[in-house]
Amino acid sequence: MSRADETLKRKPKRWIINLVFVVAMVVAIAFSFSGSSINWTRLRTIGLSLKVMFQGLADFKYDFLFGTGVYQFDEGVVYMALVTLAIAFIGTFIGAILAIPFGFLASENIVGKYVAKIGEAILVIIRVFPEIVLAIILVKGFGMNAVTGVLTIGLHSIGMLGKLFAEAIDNMDKSPLEALDAVGANAWQKIRYGIIPQVAADISSITLYRFDINVRSATVLGIVGAGGLGASLILAAENWNWDILGTILLAIVVMVLLVDVVSSRLRSKLV
Repeated sequence: MSRADETLKRKPKRWIINLVFVVAMVVAIAFSFSGSSINWTRLRTIGLSLKVMFQGLADFKYDFLFGTGVYQFDEGVVYMALVTLAIAFIGTFIGAILAIPFGFLASENIVGKYVAKIGEAILVIIRVFPEIVLAIILVKGFGMNAVTGVLTIGLHSIGMLGKLFAEAIDNMDKSPLEALDAVGANAWQKIRYGIIPQVAADISSITLYRFDINVRSATVLGIVGAGGLGASLILAAENWNWDILGTILLAIVVMVLLVDVVSSRLRSKLV
């Protein structure tokens, strides 16, 4: 017997361990079903329910889509989609403007290692609360309107944008800053001529990416009354109005795809 064969014989038989693990997982899954309260009668009728649902989703309400007929324009899906886009755009703009000073505060190239840690901690605290939780808090103070959605998206965007802005500043070429130091430039001149020209394209690209995310978030935030399509979406789903729900979903898909295409084109030109 060769040395290789002897080595293979001494090798631990992993298939035994894997088999024991698989059997344990199957037993655990089977045991979890024993105590579950599954409505088996409902499962037997799920095929019929899905058929009715998809038929309703395919029956688009064009009057409701465009706000014509029995609907006012501001009750239509197109108007609500425009409101959703406006919430995402203004919220992203506010978040990007406010994130710039936080990005400088969290950059080691600007404020040093120890102060940057404080800036990073502030950005982490801002990102702690999910957008939906932040929206619920702000609804109590500002009411159920689009302003709440704008503030929610703006405040929540600061955490992500500030962190990415700081990384862009830290990864830039330091040679221009050293040259400006050599000629006695002050802090503002170093920011204006040494930092902004290098990171402007990255900041713009990151902001566009965040806008792409915020369009989806603005749709969801309407569920808690923060404006946009979310309120009508959850209301239609709760009342089983599949035709209304299908119309709203159609608008969401078209809106998200258009924003994604435009945002991707712009980012490709910036980066």
